[in-house]
Amino acid sequence: MTRQSEKLEGLLKDVLDSGKRKSDSLVGEQLTEAGLLDRAVLNEQLETILGGASANPSLAQVMEQHLEAFQDYVRQTNVAGAAKEVCALLALEPNDLRRAALLSLMVRLVGKRKFDPIASYILDNRAARSAGRR
Repeated sequence: MTRQSEKLEGLLKDVLDSGKRKSDSLVGEQLTEAGLLDRAVLNEQLETILGGASANPSLAQVMEQHLEAFQDYVRQTNVAGAAKEVCALLALEPNDLRRAALLSLMVRLVGKRKFDPIASYILDNRAARSAGRR
């Protein structure tokens, strides 16, 4: 088994364990928590995504690289870089529910407080691009 799939399987274990530690918020604020929406549906989707990726070494490597880059950018407080990685990860998954699950995973990896500026940056840029096209 490759190093990347072991990391994704570790994430999967953390996600499954998080269902045991419930949070009152809608989305868990840390990897160790599951929010109200996370408990069943999103955790199930994360299990499918991470399980499928760990079975596919090339996809696992791509996901691992984006997740590591995302976390590195967050540690460096580089909002634009982190936003780029969020978009790259979401582009890997065409299903909206699975995209929501990936967003939940990223929020739990870095914490809601650190993720909020990234989400705002993405939304602001999307709105600016839409306004520029009119």
